[in-house]
Amino acid sequence: MAPVALIAKISAPAISIKHPETFQIAAALPLPQPSSLIGALAYCLGAYTGIGLTALDRVKSLVLAARARLLSEIEVITPIILRRFRILDKGFEKKGFLKALEKLRSCDFEGFRNIIEGELTDALYREYLSQTMFKCVWIVEGELDSRIAYLLQRLGDTESLVTVEETWSAECSLEYADHVETEYPFTVPREKIEDMRGEYTIIRMCDEKRGRKMFYVPCRKSIRRTKSGVKYFVYQPTRMVAKFKEGLRVYRIENETIIVG
Repeated sequence: MAPVALIAKISAPAISIKHPETFQIAAALPLPQPSSLIGALAYCLGAYTGIGLTALDRVKSLVLAARARLLSEIEVITPIILRRFRILDKGFEKKGFLKALEKLRSCDFEGFRNIIEGELTDALYREYLSQTMFKCVWIVEGELDSRIAYLLQRLGDTESLVTVEETWSAECSLEYADHVETEYPFTVPREKIEDMRGEYTIIRMCDEKRGRKMFYVPCRKSIRRTKSGVKYFVYQPTRMVAKFKEGLRVYRIENETIIVG
């Protein structure tokens, strides 16, 4: 059976995708890594079919490649301090919740508030990407309705906001090429690359099997200023031209190219 591409256009007013080598989300990736796309599709399939956690194994057996690219002209990087209430875990581990209940029973409302809003909270530095849009592509071997992607509720961090605006299926073909132009990230051993042109960022991300690899991501990171002089970082999509020492596997989808090596 010929492979088919499942495609989704996803709008994200605020999204954070954890860099695999940072604690929590101190640094966010500029776009969804392949492993995040695998997990997202597994959630959609599990919710649609009701097969639960076994959906992940099903998706892993179907998906040949999963990649995403930026559609927005710019993507703004916004650092925030996220304050979290830890009542259900921290509260019971240190019996803080029981102390709070004692304060409440004795009508010590100020003491109750200090425990709930002080001792049982923490704060984290996180990076969020704002006002961005992605094109996500899953190349699958077998039948899978692209409309299940509408069930996607989040991509990346729990607090991320995403909306699936459109989904569709497209034909794709597998070829071997040694000269490729692409807007999608790819991972290829450096010794196989003869030449690369265009701006790009090298980022360690997780591939479809959660292996950490160096990806060449077609985007540039730059600094901009507001009218008042405040500096901020943005990502902008670019296009790369790569020449390899030997032919590598690539998928052609709607006049676009995804390199799988």
